[in-house]
Amino acid sequence: MADISKRKDLIRACYAPDARSADQMIAVLGQYGISAVKRGGVKDIYRIGGDVIGEEIMVTPEDLPSARQVLQQMTGNDTPTAEPSKSPVRTVLSLGAAVLLLIVLLVIRGLF
Repeated sequence: MADISKRKDLIRACYAPDARSADQMIAVLGQYGISAVKRGGVKDIYRIGGDVIGEEIMVTPEDLPSARQVLQQMTGNDTPTAEPSKSPVRTVLSLGAAVLLLIVLLVIRGLF
């Protein structure tokens, strides 16, 4: 398997709910000879409140059909998750955490 992390033409094969799941998916894809990398979501910036959109599993355009087929078998779903889950509660909590962080930073700097 080649290192594809520097390629700019990678396509999202699916979303993993967390880093551990992403690592497992990448390992399984590797067993099938499919190079994949994970790309972090919003949670890499704001870790308060857990994962917001999880990790993107990125593959080359030519490996996309094979990768989705392998992930489909792995997850047991008819279609692997290609979009992040849209949990309004998580989104609101994450935005609240971001606003709280901004307020704390402003208070520390004496601007608020």
